[in-house]
Amino acid sequence: MEFGVTGKSKRYGMERQYQKNEAAAHNAGMSFAELAAARSNELFMGETYQERLDKIGDKNSANAFREAYAKKMAGSVDYVSAVSQLFNAGNIEATNFADGFSQYHVITHVGNADISPANWQRNDFPFWKYFQKDTDADALNDWRPTGENPPQTRGDLQRNYGSIGPGRIAILIPEKLQQKMDADPAYARQIVAKLRQWKEDYDRWDNTVAASYGGDVAGHQASKSYVFDLDENGDVRNCTVTSCGGELTGPTKEEIEQFEAEQLRKWKLRVKYIQIMEEGGKQKRLEELDALRYFQNQLVRQDRPGI
Repeated sequence: MEFGVTGKSKRYGMERQYQKNEAAAHNAGMSFAELAAARSNELFMGETYQERLDKIGDKNSANAFREAYAKKMAGSVDYVSAVSQLFNAGNIEATNFADGFSQYHVITHVGNADISPANWQRNDFPFWKYFQKDTDADALNDWRPTGENPPQTRGDLQRNYGSIGPGRIAILIPEKLQQKMDADPAYARQIVAKLRQWKEDYDRWDNTVAASYGGDVAGHQASKSYVFDLDENGDVRNCTVTSCGGELTGPTKEEIEQFEAEQLRKWKLRVKYIQIMEEGGKQKRLEELDALRYFQNQLVRQDRPGI
């Protein structure tokens, strides 16, 4: 599927423009932090600011959430927000999820899925089966884990994650919810719009995390696929997001350590470069002083030939 990810030069140009717009908006009124505090009762991914923040244990993710929430409240037109919105385009009057997420390949499973959050959050929970058309919504209700939660990097898991590919959405819909959507198109539009907003909020947050680690935001967004497990009110009960590289979204410990090591290496190079420049500048100034002294001596000799 073509996502329209632009070339580097154009994308970087967009990013600079969005940064300018963001700075102008920021300077025109209250800060993002003040906006977040003033509108803390407004929902983000179906929860209030504090409800969602209390569930985040990672410091960097929490900071990214604060930034993403504040930008949403401010109506920011920054680059990350624009990318998140761009990949959420679809028919705003859609009464079904395929039309609501027209940029994605959407598969729905109607039935009564019943997966505990603890099982769903396991790295070996076989959510990738929901991307198969012949999988029923309740097919994994009886799945039970064995042993400790394995690492995402385990070979068989990486192959299963990678089998999904980018640009796909699988949605588990309870039978009662589907019946209400079929009976009432206006209600169906509300449910589709609710999930679209949830996804946009999530992407804004997740892409802010990616940006904080120096990632390619547009490329990261284009690589994602999603599984949404809805309850009877159309709210997201469980969700898993993968990237086409085969990993669950969000940097692993190894990736964070590698990034930090790379940043330290770059910092040391910058320090060394500055030292070289400073040393070179000092040497150049000494050479200029020597030349000036020589020139002055020559002038004195011309004025006073006997010297």
